[in-house]
Amino acid sequence: MKISTRIALCLVLFLGLSAWNIAQETSPSEITITVPEKGHSETVVKVNGKEVKGEGDTRTFKAKLEKGKEFKFKIEALIEPNNYTKITRFKEIKLKGGDNAKVDVTVKNPKTDKIVVRWVPTPDDIVDEMCKLAKVTKNDVVYDLGCGDAVMLIRPIQKFNAKKGVGIDIDPKILEKAKENVKNAKLQDKIELRVGDILNVKDMADADVVLLYIGDDLGERLSPVLQKTMKKGARIVSHRFVLGDWTPTKTVTVKGADTYEYELHMWVLGEKKVEKGKSK
Repeated sequence: MKISTRIALCLVLFLGLSAWNIAQETSPSEITITVPEKGHSETVVKVNGKEVKGEGDTRTFKAKLEKGKEFKFKIEALIEPNNYTKITRFKEIKLKGGDNAKVDVTVKNPKTDKIVVRWVPTPDDIVDEMCKLAKVTKNDVVYDLGCGDAVMLIRPIQKFNAKKGVGIDIDPKILEKAKENVKNAKLQDKIELRVGDILNVKDMADADVVLLYIGDDLGERLSPVLQKTMKKGARIVSHRFVLGDWTPTKTVTVKGADTYEYELHMWVLGEKKVEKGKSK
């Protein structure tokens, strides 16, 4: 009886271990990720926080997963189309062990894409040309979205007698430099500086003029924000870059003191007329 019991127990244990081994059987799985072509640098891809090495327009993530069990994967792609723009794009997928998947991160996602633009200064004389194009007056409140060192706020007040300036930038460190410049210009009572994401601006009803130098990718995202939050007749002037498929009211080319030519675009809320010109 004791021997029979032992045999039975061994048989149960053996069957249990066999079932556990079957349940724990692993199978190879792959996630093929399509990424944008190389811009300033190769796209960096991470899956669940781990970088997937590779070059070109695809990355392949390989793993051995428990067969038939569903797993969640978070994919993060850092895209640098040029030397001043960084776009972080996110995807989430579910995959069962033994299955393969394809993920495309070349497609823009306005809701989740995170865009950061490195601040690059605009020459003073070109800022002045932007103010001339916008016809800044003493009655105007001027905004600079991505204001950097605040030059695009200081000059409209100093040279064109603008009533007030409002600057917004996501980088607290560069705003410290902006505050210093504003203080040196003795314009603390006329310029307001804020830390914030320009894509999250809710209200610019008091803005008469917006000056920009932010890149095409961020401009495309900002376009609907401007059209939604600004009043009719307000003017937007951008150094070089456009605002997605929103057609400028006027485009001019100006020559700077450095002898280079600069293209400036202006949009007037409520106007659709397109003009092109060249300024000396």
